[in-house]
Amino acid sequence: MEAIYERQSMRADFPFQAAVESGSGQLYHWHDEIELVLVQEGTLDAVIPGRSYRLQPGEILIIGSGEVHCLTSDDPASKRVSVRFSPRLAAGKLSDGSELSGLNECFTRVSRCSAQWGEAETEEVRKLILQMMQEDVDRRKGWQAAVRAEIYQLMVMMMRRLPDGKENTSRGAVQDVTLKKTLSFLAENYTRDISLKECADAMGFNMNYFSRFFRSHTGIHFHQYLTTLRLQKAERLLLTTGLPVTEIVFQSGFQNVKTFNRVFKKAHGCSPREFRRGEPSASANGQKPADGE
Repeated sequence: MEAIYERQSMRADFPFQAAVESGSGQLYHWHDEIELVLVQEGTLDAVIPGRSYRLQPGEILIIGSGEVHCLTSDDPASKRVSVRFSPRLAAGKLSDGSELSGLNECFTRVSRCSAQWGEAETEEVRKLILQMMQEDVDRRKGWQAAVRAEIYQLMVMMMRRLPDGKENTSRGAVQDVTLKKTLSFLAENYTRDISLKECADAMGFNMNYFSRFFRSHTGIHFHQYLTTLRLQKAERLLLTTGLPVTEIVFQSGFQNVKTFNRVFKKAHGCSPREFRRGEPSASANGQKPADGE
């Protein structure tokens, strides 16, 4: 099973993680942690159902706890910093006994992308992200207190200085649950010859309604998503196992080798064997697979 819900391997006593990431990114998934993404090189495409972003170097995206999102890049030079932490790191009591909380609630108001912020605010949040990452790298005495202080600074910034998120799309709880249920169903069944109708039936929807629902919430067609999910599985198997290509074809859900080779070359500009050897074609352009494959 490919987990769409991501359970992070963090310390139970201090759920925080920072990393520099590169590559094509991830299809739709969610996790309990808040995530801050800072693009350092190249470009990054991000989709939170109802809104799409193309992030340039220096730009920041804020992703809320439990929020379904997709991060992808066609740019081979793409590099980003990802900082994730549990909302409970921003909770506690003040000296007067009142509760210090509300970081997650900020996401119902704040504009999540730095393209809508002022330059000064963007620079301050950028510094906070890099400081948190450096604290995690160095882990000097008191690093956890320093990270928690930086999270508090971020919360104050969001409350006082970042603009309202007029671009945020409010979706009902039922729709959010349905989307997560759909993505989990596909993650569990993509290795089979699954159809749009079968998935719609499993979700309890008319096929035409479900097709529109899926497209409006993910930004791509059902079969395009399914093909991309299968491609990502094949990529991991090519890079991390010695399995024959013919075996990888069927383990990743493609029905025949010919279709797999055609779709893979269209996406990567090279054959699966060239990809495994680290010899991508100069013509590779990271094009997403066409609908229907």
